[in-house]
Amino acid sequence: MKAYGQSAGYADQALNAIRVVAAYSQEEKEVSNYTKYLSRARTVGIKTHCKVSFAMAISFASIFGTYAYAFYMGSVWIHDEFENKTFNRKYSSGDILTCFFGTIFGLMSIGLATPNIKAVTEGKVAAKMAFDIIER
Repeated sequence: MKAYGQSAGYADQALNAIRVVAAYSQEEKEVSNYTKYLSRARTVGIKTHCKVSFAMAISFASIFGTYAYAFYMGSVWIHDEFENKTFNRKYSSGDILTCFFGTIFGLMSIGLATPNIKAVTEGKVAAKMAFDIIER
């Protein structure tokens, strides 16, 4: 945001002084300066997008790895005929799918709670600022 702000501020300054720029034929210089500021913003943007994509790759890898592990362990439990002590019978494919979908829905619920947690956090920040003003 800072890099884009600098380039926007420079462009605004050049447009406000357009008569001076045109009078001294400095259009090319202003374009090159604006391009320099934009290249900084581009570099920052590329770094930010790389970090975000790396974080998403780790997130998806952990999700799909968990899926693979769940189905692998489920197949091992079914093949080795482990006992489901809750129902006093051997594990079946229905038990494995029930656990799998329960986990998925639980994780989705946690993900859907994120905006509410963000709102509570923003409220705490606003309350802190208000209480600081009251104490002064």
